[in-house]
Amino acid sequence: MDKYSKLVVGIKVDIQRTDGRIHSSMISGVNLDTKSVTVEWYENGETKGKEIEVDQIFALNPTLVVQPKQKPTPSNKRISTTPTNKNARNENHSAPSPKVHPPSAKVERPVALNLANDDDGDSRGDAAQIKESAESYPVNRRRSNCVKEIERLKKNREERRAQQQEQREMKLRLQQEVDPGNPNWEFIQMIREYQADLDFKGLTMSDPVIDHQICVCVRKRPLSKKELNKKEIDVIIVPKGDYCVIHEPKLKVDLTKYLENHKFWFDYAFDENANNELVYRYTAKPLVDTIFNQGMATCFAYGQTGSGKTHTMGGTFSGKQQDCTKGIYALAATDVFKLNKSTKHKNKDLLISASYFEIYGSKVR
Repeated sequence: MDKYSKLVVGIKVDIQRTDGRIHSSMISGVNLDTKSVTVEWYENGETKGKEIEVDQIFALNPTLVVQPKQKPTPSNKRISTTPTNKNARNENHSAPSPKVHPPSAKVERPVALNLANDDDGDSRGDAAQIKESAESYPVNRRRSNCVKEIERLKKNREERRAQQQEQREMKLRLQQEVDPGNPNWEFIQMIREYQADLDFKGLTMSDPVIDHQICVCVRKRPLSKKELNKKEIDVIIVPKGDYCVIHEPKLKVDLTKYLENHKFWFDYAFDENANNELVYRYTAKPLVDTIFNQGMATCFAYGQTGSGKTHTMGGTFSGKQQDCTKGIYALAATDVFKLNKSTKHKNKDLLISASYFEIYGSKVR
C-alpha cells in the first residue's frame, strides 16, 4: 500500500482558503498529471469548488498519510499452498494452484489516487484504470460543474489580460501621436479634446471699449523656455475676451486620471498673443481720459513673481534688455502729454508731475 492510498474520491478533508480559513470539504475528483485534487463544499446556499495540490491536502490532513509497508525478507523455506495431506505426492508442493475468488456483486467503491509507481506493475495501466473509474464515479457529476467554473474563470482572466495589453498598446500609440516622452501626455490629450469643442475669439484692437467704474482684467503669459524644456502642461486658456479656463489635472483613488475645468470671468481677459498696446487700450487708456475730465483714477498690476508684471508695465524684454517704450508706463505718459497739448486742454494751464514709491512685502519706500 503506497502513501496515497487513503486519498480517495468522496472522502472529507480539511482545506485552507486564501483568507486563512480552514474548513471541511469533499474530494470530487483527481488529476494524475498535475498531482492535484478537486474539492467541493457547500457555502452560502451554493456549491463551491477549488483545485488544490496533494501536498497541501497532506499538510492539513496528516491522518491521510500512510507509511508504506516494508516487504518481508525472502526466506529459503518453501511454503505449501495446498492442504496438508499425508498421501499427497511431493510434486504437489512445488506447483501451487491458483487462488480462486468467488464471484461477488458489483459494488461502487471509492477510487484511490495512485501517484507512485509500483515495483511489480505498470504505472500507465494503473493510471488508466484509476482515470476510468474516476469518470464512472457518481460524484463526478458535481465535479464537472466545478471544472466548468474553473475553466470559466481562467477564460475570463485570459480575456481580461488580453484587453489590458491592448489598452497599454493603444496608450503607447496615443503617446507617440500626442507628445512622445512626456509623462503628462494623457492630460495634454484631455485638454486638447476639451479645447476642440470651444470657439476661440480673443480681443482685438477693433472691439469696443466698455466704460467701467472698476475694471478687473487678467492677462495670460506664455510658457517660459524653462517650463517648455521641463515639458510642463499649459493648463490655462482664454477662449474669449471675458473669461479664462483653468484645467486642473487630478487623480482618482484608483489612480485614474481625469480633468476638472474651472471658468473665471473678468471684465477683460487677454491671451498669450496679446501685446502691451492691446492691454493698454482696454485698461489704462480710459483712465487717462478720466483724469483730463476732472476725474481720479488708479491703476495697479497685481500678481506673483514671474507672472509678467514688469513686462506689462515696464516694457517688453529682448533677453535682458527692456524696451521701455512698449510698457504701459510709457504709453500712458505719451497720451498724457498728447492730451495736454491738444486744442481742448492746452489753455487750461495744467501741471504734470510724477512721484514714485515701491511696495515690497510690508515695506513702502
